Amino acid sequence: MERKWAFVIAGLLGGLLTLGLGRLIGGEAAGTSASAEREAAELRRLKQQVRELEASVAGSERLAREAQVTARAAQAAVGPRVETSPAPERGAGAVEPAGAGSPSAEGADAVPPEPTPEEVVARLDARFFGEEVDAAWSRDALPRAERLGVLLPRGARVVSLECRSSMCRLEMSHPSLESFQGFVREALLGTGNPWDGAFMASLKGNPALPGGVQAVAWLARAGVELTPDAVAGP
Repeated sequence: MERKWAFVIAGLLGGLLTLGLGRLIGGEAAGTSASAEREAAELRRLKQQVRELEASVAGSERLAREAQVTARAAQAAVGPRVETSPAPERGAGAVEPAGAGSPSAEGADAVPPEPTPEEVVARLDARFFGEEVDAAWSRDALPRAERLGVLLPRGARVVSLECRSSMCRLEMSHPSLESFQGFVREALLGTGNPWDGAFMASLKGNPALPGGVQAVAWLARAGVELTPDAVAGP
């Protein structure tokens, strides 16, 4: 910026001197006082422009220096970044402060970890097999659950189907993981699902093992909550 303004000022000064000399020489040759007055007025105007430009450059440099000083002061006020190191592990003989590790110290609102797929299957199966059979509801629910079995993809089959008091349990065998995912997408999540309650489906075991994919679906009675969180852990 300083070089730019220097070139501007130098150009104006050069034009001022050239114009002044040319017009002074011309004025002397013409010998008229009116021309001399116009030339003097023009010289004064050019000098005023030069002074204004010089003042503007000086003001810009001052503002730049002030901004730089302000930025350095702000950086010094924040201070350097401090890297925090992890707390050292307690040794065998370390003394734990009073109250540390207690439920109140850890916080009563701690979020429990999400159950694994194996835990979901175990909890829902424990809930299902622990129920009594509601004969009236089971007679009504079983045909609707059987219609879901009809929607199984090619190569899949029903291993077992049973209804109790709050849910039905549909165990299936699929030739591949894609087959199970297609059943969930088309039958359970599709618009043609004949079931009127909540449902949950999960794999049993490792789908990468040979012999097909084993899966189970729990079909809840209307109005019954069906989530692993609602099932007591082992």
